[in-house]
Amino acid sequence: MSDISPELRLRVMNAALRVAARHPSLLSRAAFDELVRVVSPHVPFKAMGVLVPEGEDYQRIFVDVLSHDTPPLLRFGARIESDKDNRRRIYVEGQPVVCDDTRTGSRYDRAAAEAGLLSYVALPVRDPESERVVAQLVVVYSQPFEARLAPLPLLSDIAEVIGMNLERAVRFARERRLAMILETSGDAMLAWDQEGRVTDANAAAAALTGCQREQLIGTPIQDLLEPLPDPSTSLPALDTRITLHARCECEGKSERRVPVAATITAVEDDPTVACHALLRDLTAWAEAEREAAGRLARIRELEEQHRTLLDNAPLVIFRLDPSTVDLVYLNHCAERLLGIPTSEALATPGCLRDLHVDPEGVLAFDDAVMRARVGMRSMPYEARLSRRGGSAITVRATIYPLLGDRGEVVAIEGILTDVSAEHAARTRLVQADRLSTLGTLAAGVAHEINNPAAFILLGLDMMSRMLDGASLDEGVSEQVHNMLTELRDSTRRIVDIVRDLRMFARSQGDRRMMVDVNRTVESAISLTRGQIIERAKVVRELGDVPPVLMDEGRLGQVLVNLLANAGQAIPRNAGEQSVTIATRSENGSTVEIEVRDTGVGIPHEILGRIWDPFFTTKEPGAGTGLGLSITREIVERSGGKIYVESPVLDEDPPRGSRFVIVLPAAGRGDSSIPPMPSTPPRSVRSGVRVLVVEDEPPLARALAEEIGQTHEVDVAPGAVEALAALVDKRFDVILCDMLMPGMSGEALYEKVLADKPEMAKRFVFMTGVGFGTDVERFLAGSGRPVLEKPFSAADALAAIQKVVTRYGRGSSSGK
Repeated sequence: MSDISPELRLRVMNAALRVAARHPSLLSRAAFDELVRVVSPHVPFKAMGVLVPEGEDYQRIFVDVLSHDTPPLLRFGARIESDKDNRRRIYVEGQPVVCDDTRTGSRYDRAAAEAGLLSYVALPVRDPESERVVAQLVVVYSQPFEARLAPLPLLSDIAEVIGMNLERAVRFARERRLAMILETSGDAMLAWDQEGRVTDANAAAAALTGCQREQLIGTPIQDLLEPLPDPSTSLPALDTRITLHARCECEGKSERRVPVAATITAVEDDPTVACHALLRDLTAWAEAEREAAGRLARIRELEEQHRTLLDNAPLVIFRLDPSTVDLVYLNHCAERLLGIPTSEALATPGCLRDLHVDPEGVLAFDDAVMRARVGMRSMPYEARLSRRGGSAITVRATIYPLLGDRGEVVAIEGILTDVSAEHAARTRLVQADRLSTLGTLAAGVAHEINNPAAFILLGLDMMSRMLDGASLDEGVSEQVHNMLTELRDSTRRIVDIVRDLRMFARSQGDRRMMVDVNRTVESAISLTRGQIIERAKVVRELGDVPPVLMDEGRLGQVLVNLLANAGQAIPRNAGEQSVTIATRSENGSTVEIEVRDTGVGIPHEILGRIWDPFFTTKEPGAGTGLGLSITREIVERSGGKIYVESPVLDEDPPRGSRFVIVLPAAGRGDSSIPPMPSTPPRSVRSGVRVLVVEDEPPLARALAEEIGQTHEVDVAPGAVEALAALVDKRFDVILCDMLMPGMSGEALYEKVLADKPEMAKRFVFMTGVGFGTDVERFLAGSGRPVLEKPFSAADALAAIQKVVTRYGRGSSSGK
């Protein structure tokens, strides 16, 4: 250690005492800087500082560094960790600590070495009254072993001066911090004496009361606070809500009442203060409470309205526990709709599930609940529910999960809507559309039935005549055999037509079965052929397809609707047109049914509306507008889809419409179709020349054979062939069918009337359609005789005779 002369030691000591006398605290930056400037000319060091303990593990550093490159470790007022060994030596043993080389010391010393502090000396700072070590004076050097040159006696004198000032400095700093806290506190603070007069107030109290601090001093506390506890009693800390009277600068008011939360504490050991109050302004709180109370009341009102709405809504609304699937909520509408008390339903496990009447409904409910338990939504389903004391009702059920903030399922909710009336109305609409379609098809069906019936009647007449002969040779016997075969075929055809009509007309609900698609297509063609053949030919493209699982009558209704629409989309007398129906199955899992026509097509602007109920472009009374709407509903309820294309781009040029139905397959089935009968050869006989225009080959052949017994007969299988025959020959009588493919009997008559009026008088119409506005109007206007099918050979011969008798032999003047 270096020695220092007593004179220098005394001079430095006096200078340090003068600094301590001028400053209330040597721990302020200005005071400590001045102290260091007094000492540094006589004691060489890098930095000098004072470390004041804070708790057991930390110290607060007050330091002055002589050089400009101040390390972060020596920041003034920094809080650093304590070295336990140094702390024990200084604070417990009261001995100085000298570190020659911080690079080899503790981790605290090594941290100092990294900051360029390579040696130091630390001395205890004692309180002069208690002799207790309250801090340490640290002198730091930049070189190793340089601390050994420190003048310890002089530094001990400096530590003594700091000790005399330190306690006062710490107390002064604490009081200053407390005063600052009081002044900057947002809570008002008031103190009053035994007489109840204010002795002190902070800035927040002045702001809250609206008075200056000088005005508050001496003010009776009862003028400010209401109610006020008795200050003469010994009060513990008391939290309460009271009212503060404050000045108000608002117009028309001189005082305002402020709600405050008060913590009042009695003071016993201060003769100038009896009580102290900490006041917090509750104006915003009170306003918030009023607003919250209003909102709570509104929420309760809305809850009550919501509950009333749920209970009175015509819906069954329920909630299930996602873990147990037990019913935890059920609105009161369920009691009215299902006839079960709400309390009973909530107490009965599986109540809603057990109400499902059909197994399909139970499966749909279980599937929807299972999906909801894992957070998935399912499609709505329809099911029948039993009703206590009444018949079952039809409901549409929607079941969905309620998710929490983290995506977990917190509840399962469901809504059951009573659609019994809707279901009944839909059933009535389907039936109405079916009846409307049946009305449209009635004429064609009558034609299809009456043609074979007419042939049977004529055939029976022929057989009767043949069997009345004296004997039957081999040719006659073969002829009778052939006639019997054709009679059986015609009878079978009548049975098929009646069966097809019954298939279309019957309603079995939605009972699903294995349906042979091609057989149903043939039935639909049979029912609609009479509507189509006078406009277009029917083209079949039936592939080998598996059966589908659906109601056969509903599939027939769909196909009849599409075929009837296709026929109506083709104008009369529009030339060679066609309606094509095709079936195919590319992968065996689905069946496609295509109905395509070469008609006028669907305008682009209404293409999206054709599925709407009651939308129609037909003339008033020509349709209900429900056909396509019901068609799509039937297909989709059977698990299929239906698409439309118009115009059909495959046509050249693009024209017409194409409807494609895609249905899920249910297996494979036999779709073989019996071959169509071939066209019979013409028959010619002598006598009155008669032209039979008939597209039904068996009927045409029977007529030719019967009439040919008396007259000469030519047969034309259609209107085109009849016109060709009329060019080459003149006929006495023309027996013409009304309903034929391509050109109808009506159109043939109109053409003949325009070209050969005299020949038009010789028409006798044959029809299986004796009703219908168009038919009745035409027959009444033409004045031509009519043979209504089925008719006998005698009826035909009588009609021929009337024409010949009235108009004579037309063939005598011709070829």
